[in-house]
Amino acid sequence: MALKKTKVQGIWSSRWTFLAAATGLVVSLGNFWTTPQEAAAQGGAVYLLVYAGFLLLVMLPVAVAELRIAMRARANPIHAVDQIASFSGASRHWSLVAQLSAVAALLLAANLSVVSSWLFWYIPKMSSGAMEAASLDLVAAEFQQLLASPEMQQQSLYGFLVLAIALSSVSVKRGMAIVLRILLPVLLLVMAGLLYFAYELGDFGAAERALFTFRATEFSWEAVLSAAQNAFFALGLGSVALMAYGAYFPSGRSASRQLLALAGIDTAAMLMGGLIIIALVSDQHIVAGQGPALMFVSLPYSFGNLVFGDIAGTAFYILMSILAITTVVALFEPVVAYLVERWSLPRWLAALVTGGKVLLVAEIALLSLQPGSPLNWFSRSAMEWLDIVVANVLMPMCALCFVLFAGWRVPLSVYGVRDRWLEKGFFWLWLRMLRYIAPPVLLCLLCWGLYSRLT
Repeated sequence: MALKKTKVQGIWSSRWTFLAAATGLVVSLGNFWTTPQEAAAQGGAVYLLVYAGFLLLVMLPVAVAELRIAMRARANPIHAVDQIASFSGASRHWSLVAQLSAVAALLLAANLSVVSSWLFWYIPKMSSGAMEAASLDLVAAEFQQLLASPEMQQQSLYGFLVLAIALSSVSVKRGMAIVLRILLPVLLLVMAGLLYFAYELGDFGAAERALFTFRATEFSWEAVLSAAQNAFFALGLGSVALMAYGAYFPSGRSASRQLLALAGIDTAAMLMGGLIIIALVSDQHIVAGQGPALMFVSLPYSFGNLVFGDIAGTAFYILMSILAITTVVALFEPVVAYLVERWSLPRWLAALVTGGKVLLVAEIALLSLQPGSPLNWFSRSAMEWLDIVVANVLMPMCALCFVLFAGWRVPLSVYGVRDRWLEKGFFWLWLRMLRYIAPPVLLCLLCWGLYSRLT
């Protein structure tokens, strides 16, 4: 039976355009506020080596399967899995995995939009010099004031989502591709400038020691699972966003080579971000923390107490905001593409509908952060529960189900052998990693993630 293909909305003009778009997906806040800090606290270079091992041997083979299936079906992820299942003679209920993954992508976009509204708020705050020579208590009070004001957060949230919807609404071939190809070099230049700033004014030696020194005594089995979890999120697995972009991948190009380059760019961005943040915070001799505490307390304090810190701080939060926007746009894409291809909606309307759904969930998450909010259960806000459900349940569960489908139900002819990564011995090795290594690792992540968050 022939594989029926849904009409694709466009093809990236080159593999570099795909690489730029995929970089916008994978280089996100986690590269700056989670992975480097966990590496510094749990063995340094040992942690990074284990992280790289999981990225190359477990997560990359899954990403290759996602991309190859998307390229073969040339459709949005939901239709792609449905068509491949029909072509393979497998149950078409496998498409439920893609549907659930698309829901997870929107929920993740909602959570990220709330955090991004805080990033937007800090851009004028840093540029105005309000953090100059501020005490740590004053900086923490500023962030608490923001959290206590839903009006301030809503203004930034609306502005962020308007930009994300506008970027998502442009055509794949002539609009989004051009924007993303311009943004990537700009982001690299800004990051290089911040790295130089951290080298000159921060404690760069402390950052190098924290990340690149082998400290096996600080490494544990828990660190192994942490490295695997961060490697899982590094390529956006479980959200089908990479599949959505893969449907536009140009024919006759090496998919695996592009994904290998993508993994390298993501790792380089993570290391650069870690060096920047750890150097700046170490210079102020404060506890960096992770997540919001690092991004909205430790870093503003560090920038505020450095020469030209207002300029560097403004550039940093602009950089973080752009990365957040490109990530959210990529998370929109599975649903936007589905609405366009299934219901023939104009792309701008599909983006508006998708953004409206994300806004609704983001509003609920935002309101749950207010003191005394009824949207708190078991001492956790709705936003915290949303993060647990998406990051520790839906994404690893969907990724596990997809691997079982891709490894055991999809005929090998779907993948082909012309791509050099899949030729001969590499194809045999890739298939074994997909079938026998990825499933138990993803199952461990699902179980450990829930245990660590709920205990």
